[in-house]
Amino acid sequence: MKTIKAIIVDDEENARLILSNFIGEFCPSVEIIAEAEDVKSAVKLINKNQVDLVFLDIEMPNENGFALFDYFNKPTFETIFCTAYSEYAIKAFEVSATDYLLKPIGISKLKEAIEKVENKLLGKNNASDNIMVLKENLSERGIRKIGILIGDGIVFMDLNDILYFEADGSYTLIHHKNGSDLTVKKIKHFEDLLSSDKRFFRIHRSYLINVSQIKKYSKKEGLSVTYDDKVLLPISREKKEEFEEFMQLNNIL
Repeated sequence: MKTIKAIIVDDEENARLILSNFIGEFCPSVEIIAEAEDVKSAVKLINKNQVDLVFLDIEMPNENGFALFDYFNKPTFETIFCTAYSEYAIKAFEVSATDYLLKPIGISKLKEAIEKVENKLLGKNNASDNIMVLKENLSERGIRKIGILIGDGIVFMDLNDILYFEADGSYTLIHHKNGSDLTVKKIKHFEDLLSSDKRFFRIHRSYLINVSQIKKYSKKEGLSVTYDDKVLLPISREKKEEFEEFMQLNNIL
């Protein structure tokens, strides 16, 4: 693969120096061609040079990092956000399929992020879609959309439209209001990703459900939940007590 031309955008000189040194020593596929201390300087650099990747700090004075995307209709560069955000905000990055580095930056995480960017630059996904969903998720009190790898691209789904996730070996079938889609991710991936979302609960080794979309919860003829389309899903007996506690805590039962 060709060398990745990158710039670093951070208002702290020391932070730019540390990241630049790390990249120079541990990431041979990346060449830092310039640095900027604010968004406007970054815009000038991007317009002047061929930039494949931007390492972007979010918390900056005057304009935060997201303002960079107000200057480009469809960014042609990939972005790795550098942030000291809270745990909730990190979850927003993950469900938006957006690459990030948590400050202080670690070498292994830096390498992982670069590897993901290399794969994206070879693919067809539109980076601007990821950024738009990330901004949307960060502006909401809870996560609104999730990025899901389907086929050769990432599809963004509103969590309220998802009925349930169904394990299918090493894959997961996502059942939503408009049909079903298969993704290469295992169901455990979605369970971890949505662990703090009160709408989702793993009722069975094969099912992770959106409890807000349940039509009926039955204790007769085996524990089960039913959806509007008459689909009946079993609840494993070992999950019964935990499920009822979960529903009560969230004022559903």
